[in-house]
Amino acid sequence: MRGFTLTILAFAALALGLSDNAHADPVWAAHVGGTCVPDSATIRAGHYETAGFGVRFGGNSVGSIRLLCPFGLDGYGATIGGMEMSVIDQDGMESGGRIRAHLHRAVKGTNIWIEIGTCDSNTSNTTTPQKIFCPLPHAYKIKDTEWYWWDVEIERTTPRVNVEFLGISLLYEPE
Repeated sequence: MRGFTLTILAFAALALGLSDNAHADPVWAAHVGGTCVPDSATIRAGHYETAGFGVRFGGNSVGSIRLLCPFGLDGYGATIGGMEMSVIDQDGMESGGRIRAHLHRAVKGTNIWIEIGTCDSNTSNTTTPQKIFCPLPHAYKIKDTEWYWWDVEIERTTPRVNVEFLGISLLYEPE
């Protein structure tokens, strides 16, 4: 089975790869790119830090961290079937910490966004670093008339809980 994966890592560039269970064929995508940046409220609050390539709360801070992760790609016409999010959510499905990545789209030239799907760390009870698969409610075909981005929310109410966003990937359906 062949499929494409578009990955965005916090504060890092995107990579597009072609995968196959038997072997991997490298693919160079010259016009793929994106980064995550904290929103203004997150910058003002100042309670986030980077850890390796991830983003988490610094010290005993609690509250919210919001990252906006726009991306551009040469994948128009491809069909998105799901997402994979890499996280650390030390309390699993408990309420002390949570990460949600919302995949949004908007028609170019407008400021009206529509949610395509969400990936939520509280759907898993794993308390160690993990990759969470999140199928979309409906497959979505990428259009050249739209912008795409992730709106990532990292929340922590319990200071002892490590909750860290590591990255997110689009999963394309094979053609």
